[in-house]
Amino acid sequence: MFTSRLVGEIAENRVALATMTPPTARDLLFISTYDSTDPESNAHNQHGYQRPPMPKRYREIASYFTSNGHRHLITPLIVSVRLQEREAIARFMKLLDHGDVSAIRQTFGDKVASIVDGQHRFNGLVTAWEEDPEFLPKIPTMLYFGLSFVQEAELFNTINVTQRKLPKALIETTRGDITEADQATFAQAIRRLTFGLCRDEDSVWGPKDGVETVNMTGVRDPNRPVSYEGLRRSTLNMFPAELYNRLVALDEDLPLKLAKRYWAEVAESCKEAWFEDPGTRTEVDPATGQSAEVKIKYRIKDLVGVASLAKLGKDIVTSQLDSGEGDRLDQLTRKLAEVDWEKRADNVWMRSQAGFAGQKELHLTLHRLVFSDLRPGEAEEL
Repeated sequence: MFTSRLVGEIAENRVALATMTPPTARDLLFISTYDSTDPESNAHNQHGYQRPPMPKRYREIASYFTSNGHRHLITPLIVSVRLQEREAIARFMKLLDHGDVSAIRQTFGDKVASIVDGQHRFNGLVTAWEEDPEFLPKIPTMLYFGLSFVQEAELFNTINVTQRKLPKALIETTRGDITEADQATFAQAIRRLTFGLCRDEDSVWGPKDGVETVNMTGVRDPNRPVSYEGLRRSTLNMFPAELYNRLVALDEDLPLKLAKRYWAEVAESCKEAWFEDPGTRTEVDPATGQSAEVKIKYRIKDLVGVASLAKLGKDIVTSQLDSGEGDRLDQLTRKLAEVDWEKRADNVWMRSQAGFAGQKELHLTLHRLVFSDLRPGEAEEL
């Protein structure tokens, strides 16, 4: 029975076209995701470069390819075969042409063929076959040989960067950890600084029980509302180039030390809002007179809150440097205890727009509180 076949080489030892059935694809191919370990990766914890797949899409894709003759409309998977030597490539192609996946895995390991593009299509086709073993279409597969891990990740970014659904958080995570990991640019310095906030155990943004609390891939997750991209942009606001260079001239680790210290003080000063565990309150529906328990929601970790606080952090860090007072950062940040972060229509503290668009107004309010002793009732006058 047909399982896989080498159709032909497009460029010798560089590009080839093959076809394979879903069970062969399942046994041969793998996906390098942020949430998985990739032995070729040069990144933190050897993570991959793709967003985690969304299983809920598999069934929809499976239904499409199993109906109305769509099995003949399968677009090619893009696969990086992680082999460099001519002899190894020839051996791989010969085994593939014979459908001997077991020998391929035994010879080259189980992560020799990485899907660069088409992970959901691949999983949808496998799902269709698992539901109907008679479903054995020939999946067209473009094979690229000799790519480094960085080149492979760059190819993925190039293919996907113009597609609207690829989260910017994942692009920046991949740039920071993989494709630009060895660069000494300011942009890369900000990425590393943000990684320190996200990954270090002594950071209030850091992992809890081994699980990252910041959304590193940008895939929607209600339990992790702050994305790496939002925190990275906010960190850039907190440490513009002039301030960053001023700090590293004193101590190359000083930006991260101050960032951790500032956010820890923010969390302590706004403890109830930061940890978002205040319980509920009773609200009465004016139309029905019925009461219900409503969970209190806060804006401190919405993008507008994070961005505004980061910009305020720049003001506070600069003030400490200019004053020479070692504890000025803590003294100023503690004034944030006066802020009401609750999402509420009548809350004058939180009346600014959402996202980065609202940071200017909220930052101004917070700045006046911290530096001009604005009292809660006076926020209405702004």
